Amino acid sequence: MHARLLLIAVIAPLAVTAAGDYAHQVVELVNQERWDNGGLSPLKRNDLLDQAAHSHSNNMAERDFFSHCDLDTKTSPFDRMQAAGYSYYSAGENIAAGYGTPAEVMNGWMNSSGHRQNILSASYREIGVGYVYQPTDQKNIRGDSNGDCAADYADKGPYYRYWTQTFGRSGVYPLVIDRENDETASTDVDLYVYGQDFATQMRFRNEEGAWSAWEPYAKDAFWILSPGAGVKTVSVEISDGSNVRMATDTILLVQGCSAMNDSHHLYAPATTVSADRVFSACNTLYAGTGGFRVAAKVTFHAPRIVLRPGFSVAANGVFSAVSGVPN
Repeated sequence: MHARLLLIAVIAPLAVTAAGDYAHQVVELVNQERWDNGGLSPLKRNDLLDQAAHSHSNNMAERDFFSHCDLDTKTSPFDRMQAAGYSYYSAGENIAAGYGTPAEVMNGWMNSSGHRQNILSASYREIGVGYVYQPTDQKNIRGDSNGDCAADYADKGPYYRYWTQTFGRSGVYPLVIDRENDETASTDVDLYVYGQDFATQMRFRNEEGAWSAWEPYAKDAFWILSPGAGVKTVSVEISDGSNVRMATDTILLVQGCSAMNDSHHLYAPATTVSADRVFSACNTLYAGTGGFRVAAKVTFHAPRIVLRPGFSVAANGVFSAVSGVPN
């Protein structure tokens, strides 16, 4: 069995129990790579892009082909996104086959220049992922080597596992909690608010609660989730003074640490924390990069704490670190 990669870009399914988990792990790993490569904005997972990605992985597995173009219907990635209802300004797709885990397929994509470019592109705001396992795969996979949407071989495989990433930017300004991690053990979360080319002010709320006061727009913000374990919803309204746009995101608040990969990033350029706060993560808590300044009683709580350049403590600040698992 060999693993294969393909990419494309422009400015009744098969499944196993792990499919949903694997898809979201890919999203988290994409945003980790974007963080590690210059603190790039996190991508928001989008249901319509998920549909397009899953349908393509499923079709490749069921109908024995590996190509961006559907070799039977002749539809392109962009046809599939539009059919799912996603209208885009820019869009792209990565596909892969044969890789066994999210970490393995991400390593393959990141070591291929074109795929890496899609993952790290500033042209996209949203992402979808499709993963399908085909246990009866055979050595009969068709492929298109020259991009003409016609099969020029039919003897590859078996691959068993089919992966698709879809990327897009629409007219939506997404909200992203904790860089789109699936869950958190802390009520203190980071928010990334898209809207740099539109907004002058913003405000937030938990679930159907009261809105916070309007404040000057900033792409990075800190927020406190409502108490108690469960799925938490945060909404944002951004405004240019006359027009208002709204976005929401959700995250699972857990008691203790059940997260596979809960790395908490404090990426807030020129931000001073002036109220007492506790930041925690199940895996690693990163702070700094861009001017993160402590001017209150601030505690970091995680098994591993990394203070990056830009982290500082003001004369009136109190900083403490607890290297253990959050309660």
